[in-house]
Amino acid sequence: MAEAVASSLVGKVVDSLFTKVKKEIGYMWSSKDNVEKLRSEVEKLKIMKKRVEDKIKQALDDGDGLLAGVEKWVNEALAHISTTEEFLQEEADAKKTCFNLRMCVNLKTLHHYGKEATNKVLSLEQHQKDGAAYEGDVSIPTPSPGILELLPRENTDDLDTHKVVLEKIVESVEDESTQITGIWGMGGVGKTTLATEVAARVKHLFALVIFVTVSRPVDVEKIKKDVEIAAKRITKGEKVLIILDDMWTELKLHDVGIPCGDGYPSCKILLTSREKSVCLAMNARTPIYVQSLPMQEAWVLFKRVVGERVETDVKLKQVARKVVDGCGGLPLILQVVGKALKDKDDFKEWEKALDIIAKDETSDTGRALRVEFARLKLSYDYLESEQVKSIFILCSMFPEDFQIPLERLAYYGVGLQVFKNLESLEVARNKVQGAVKILKSSCLLLDGSNESFTKMHDVVREVALLIASKDDNNVLVEAGKYLTKWEPRIGSLESYTGISLMNNRICKLPAGYELNIPLLRIFLIQENYRLSKISDEFTQAMKEVEVIDFEYNNIGSLPKSLNQLTRLCMLNLGGNRSLRNVSILGELKQLEILILSKTGITEIPQEIGKLVKLRLFHAARCRGLSHIAPGVLSNLRWLEELSIGYYPVEEGKYNSLVEIGELSKLTFLELSVQHICLFPKGDYLKRLERFSIQIAPSEVDGCYDISACNRTLILSTSYIDISHLMHVRKLIEVCDGIYLVSVKNLDNIMPMMYCEDFGLKTIKLLSCDNLLCLVDSRVLDEMQTFHPFETREGVKGNIRFLSEVNELWLRNLRGLKVIWNCPDHYISLNNLVTCMINYCPKLEKLFTVTIAQGLVNLEKLQIWGCKSLKEVISDGDQETSTGELDMVVPAKNIVFPRLAEIQLHNMLKLTSFYPGNTTIKYPSLVEVWITECDEMRKWSYGTNDTPNLQFVRFHTVIMKGSTIDETFGKYIKLKYGSLIKHD
Repeated sequence: MAEAVASSLVGKVVDSLFTKVKKEIGYMWSSKDNVEKLRSEVEKLKIMKKRVEDKIKQALDDGDGLLAGVEKWVNEALAHISTTEEFLQEEADAKKTCFNLRMCVNLKTLHHYGKEATNKVLSLEQHQKDGAAYEGDVSIPTPSPGILELLPRENTDDLDTHKVVLEKIVESVEDESTQITGIWGMGGVGKTTLATEVAARVKHLFALVIFVTVSRPVDVEKIKKDVEIAAKRITKGEKVLIILDDMWTELKLHDVGIPCGDGYPSCKILLTSREKSVCLAMNARTPIYVQSLPMQEAWVLFKRVVGERVETDVKLKQVARKVVDGCGGLPLILQVVGKALKDKDDFKEWEKALDIIAKDETSDTGRALRVEFARLKLSYDYLESEQVKSIFILCSMFPEDFQIPLERLAYYGVGLQVFKNLESLEVARNKVQGAVKILKSSCLLLDGSNESFTKMHDVVREVALLIASKDDNNVLVEAGKYLTKWEPRIGSLESYTGISLMNNRICKLPAGYELNIPLLRIFLIQENYRLSKISDEFTQAMKEVEVIDFEYNNIGSLPKSLNQLTRLCMLNLGGNRSLRNVSILGELKQLEILILSKTGITEIPQEIGKLVKLRLFHAARCRGLSHIAPGVLSNLRWLEELSIGYYPVEEGKYNSLVEIGELSKLTFLELSVQHICLFPKGDYLKRLERFSIQIAPSEVDGCYDISACNRTLILSTSYIDISHLMHVRKLIEVCDGIYLVSVKNLDNIMPMMYCEDFGLKTIKLLSCDNLLCLVDSRVLDEMQTFHPFETREGVKGNIRFLSEVNELWLRNLRGLKVIWNCPDHYISLNNLVTCMINYCPKLEKLFTVTIAQGLVNLEKLQIWGCKSLKEVISDGDQETSTGELDMVVPAKNIVFPRLAEIQLHNMLKLTSFYPGNTTIKYPSLVEVWITECDEMRKWSYGTNDTPNLQFVRFHTVIMKGSTIDETFGKYIKLKYGSLIKHD
């Protein structure tokens, strides 16, 4: 028996070796054919690249946006072409050498070029497949920015001063003879708020309204990017309003890409500035002055903030009136002071506030700032928490009008030990969010672009820096000023606890002379792309520093004196692609946060294992990271958050990732590996609060965004081996979001990879060519034998697929014909919020009436490029059932309670939204986009109730008497009347 087994094993080994040898010999005999094949494929890729580039140019000329990933595909195509042509030239030169030396039977050379050519052909073919979707379309219709949703609205009730000014501004913008309107007034008087209200009033007159913050110094390239789409629309003759906010100096419009003047009457400019001279220099005909509020109106605004008690309490009213008088009629100051005093019940606190406001503590500053300082400092002083005050000062260290990331504030707070007895990094984040919330409620901070960011009004920032210069937090802030050099005088930095030089163009730090910055605790110099070296002299000058941010510079090596920074707690070196050796960091024993992401490191050296206090370690998107010294990860026993991409070159080496399972404090893991066999097995994922697992040939930066999910799996691979499918399934069991990219050997994902009990909330699928449907109930029985997941009795009758999904995103699925291949009663989309289906050319059926009636939470529906789809809602499965399912017969009406936005784009066969004759109610619908759907004649044959519809963009030629113009006509005519054509 043993001999038979041994013989069998030997036979298998011999067969395996023979197959491999045969394959290697094949590279030699087919070398010429392989090279010619490569030559042919690179020519095909060149042609495809040119076609895609032509479509990109056309899209940009039309003012449309580009599909995510198309520019990246073109850049990668260029890289493939370049390296292939270099290889072909090298192969040709090798043949010449071979001929000249009469050594044409150089088998090693033939093998090398034959094998390389084969591998490159596969890469080129794959890239052509990835780009196939872009040959059809590369653009997306560009919506108008949601300015009214992003910015505050002005309540002018009982504020006649602002009401009158508002009417003047609106009148000027509506005046066809006026192209540029200027608003001017002192800081904090409400210019920006008025500008946003004007936009709300006149939005219906323009095809596009955009809001650009100019600030200082002027960033020409940023403004060009902000106005790019608007400029293209203007050149096409469409009416566009561009709001240029916070201008400090004259701006040549043609220098920033804004077509304006006699040749472009469709362009309107509304600008705000503190100086009338700037408005005049910009050719604003009659600049409109925004004056401070008179006492009566200031009192009205103040009462809105603090409440009516200041009116009913006679004694308090006397002091409150004096407080209001001291605020100079500035809405910003009135709101800040009002928020500070709102909850003060002690009358003495009001008297104390009045004394502070009456004092002139800033005689060395300009008149305007003297008006603002004491009032804003009052609000700062009333902040009860030192943590909140510290976050406020940290915000002032960012550039003017900057989107301040809350995550970065948390890192700095941890490094500066702002949070005492900190339990975890998550607690630090919560404390930052709480502090920002308090500062916003005090009007000391503003909302950012989303909940992850905040902003600081420029007036508040000026005062914050002045406050910082007068207390223990003396900071030097030269952020965002385009400095090319920084050479402080000896002795000039000794009093500073913080220095911010971020977002400049500094080439080097001081060297060659001794500096002393004994009190420095935080040094921020990120995004100085030319900075390549840190001098030993400068490092030695800041020995007490606790936070350093060197992100996105060009640093290639670390100074030897870095090990002297024994108090350093937070260090960010991310984005320095030239940085290779980080061994010296092992001496910084106090480090709690270390960021090495997007650097050039190829290994995590043994020395990093000495950093036993680390809470956070990021080493993601380091393209060459292929080695982690054994024992490093397991040594970081206090690690809470780990982000790493690991791509070992040699197979069979020790997999250091297995040590992750030993990190008992770990709560967040972001891990990228090239193959699932590298992923460390174990139950540790179940104890993590958040994780993102990416299994892909190479780590991709930012393309697979499912940030709304806490527990994510990203799978980007051509084929899933059946031997690993069980492991994938176990991963999905603990996920709430999956992203599958280019997986070729799946025809469904449910229940093959997932069943209803796992509770996925987000599903995103891209370029899975063989996928026929998401749900295929026919394979349930087969799945029972392959993976007997627990089910209730009568599993088919009880399963409800997709029941927890709130985001469904399907893109470039060339084989997809239906979303589910089963009766409707197996499907539940009750929790679906966002549905985006793009470029699925064979999709014939989407929602049935039964399913549509269950879309009670749907808010956004986007369908692009589904060229076989004839209707969005079809009659579908109308059968009724009894028993446990408790099916409901479709009612006459369909209601979408929360649906706010519908986008239908580039669908050649779409004839209607719903072909039936019934009432459809859309109580929340605000925007509808119907573009490049030339066969669409009917929205539906019944009644469509859209009480809150505000905006319709319609580029389809419609037939006379169609229900499209009956349903949306008044909106189309209001916005885009010229686009409607009746044959």
